[in-house]
Amino acid sequence: MASSPHVLDTNAVWFVTGCSSGIGKSLAKTIHNAGHRIVATARDVTSLSYLPNSPTVLKLHLDVTRSETITQAIADAVARFHGIDVFINNAGYSLMGDMEGIPDADARHQLETNFWGPVHVTREALRVFRDVNSPGRGGTVVQVSSMGGWITVPGHSFYHASKFALEGFTESVSKEVDPSWNIKFLLVSPGGVRTNFAGSSLRQAPRHPAYDDPSSSFSQLIKYVTNPESQSTWSDPDICARVLFESVVGQNERPLPMRLLMGAESIPLIKDDIQRNLKDIDTWEKETVRCSPGGGAVLNI
Repeated sequence: MASSPHVLDTNAVWFVTGCSSGIGKSLAKTIHNAGHRIVATARDVTSLSYLPNSPTVLKLHLDVTRSETITQAIADAVARFHGIDVFINNAGYSLMGDMEGIPDADARHQLETNFWGPVHVTREALRVFRDVNSPGRGGTVVQVSSMGGWITVPGHSFYHASKFALEGFTESVSKEVDPSWNIKFLLVSPGGVRTNFAGSSLRQAPRHPAYDDPSSSFSQLIKYVTNPESQSTWSDPDICARVLFESVVGQNERPLPMRLLMGAESIPLIKDDIQRNLKDIDTWEKETVRCSPGGGAVLNI
C-alpha cells in the first residue's frame, strides 16, 4: 500500500544540479523566492552568487561527470537539512555535429554528463528517500530531459542518445520502486528555451567534409539554432521554472504525468511523431503478427 502523500511546504528541501545558468538558475531562484529550502549546485560555486547566503540556501560544488562530487554534495545536503524532498537533474549540454565527425571522447562526455550524471544522482536520491527521510516522506525525482528525448533532428545523434537513454532509464526505474516508498518520477521535456543552451552550453564539432553541404538539413538547423531571431520565439526559462515548481508542489491535487512537455511547439511535433508511428504500425501489422504464429502474450506492467 502506498504511503500518504507528503506535502511540499516551505520546509521542503530541493536539490538541483546545473544551477549556474539557464533553467537551473531560474529553478533555484523560484524555489528560494517561494520560501523553500534549496541546495543549489554547480561546477563553479561562485556562479551561484545570485542566491543570498541564508539558512535556507546551501551552495555546493558538483560535477555530474565525477560521481564522488555527487556523493559528497548529497552528504553535505543531508547533514545540513536532514533529508531531501526533490532532486532535479538539470545539468546538461548539447553536442552538435555530424556523427562521423564527432570524436569518441566528446561523444562519451555527452553521455557522461546527460545520462550517467543523472543516473548517479538518482541512485543517491532513492537511497535518501527510502533510508534517510522519515518513513512515508518519500520524494520526487525530476529529470530535465528534452523534446529531443522523443523526437530527433540531424546533427544531434549523441545528444539524442543521452536523452533517449535517460527517459528509458527513468521509466524503468519508476516501475521498480516499491509504492510504499512514496517515490515519484517526472520527465520534463522542454522545446527551445531562451538559455545558454544554444550559446555557451552548445558545443559544435567541426563539420565532416562528406556532410558539409550548405543545403543539408543539419546546415539549415545550425542557422536556425544560432539565429537570435529564432531564439526570441523560444520559451522563457523563468516561466518554465514556475510551471515545474507548481507542478511538483501541486502533485497531491494533480498527479504528475510521466512526461511534462514545455513549449507550445512541442505539442504538434510530438503528436505528429506519434501519428507517424501509429500509421507505420497499422501499415505493417500483418508482417508484425506473422512473426508470432501462436499469438503474442500481452504482459501488463
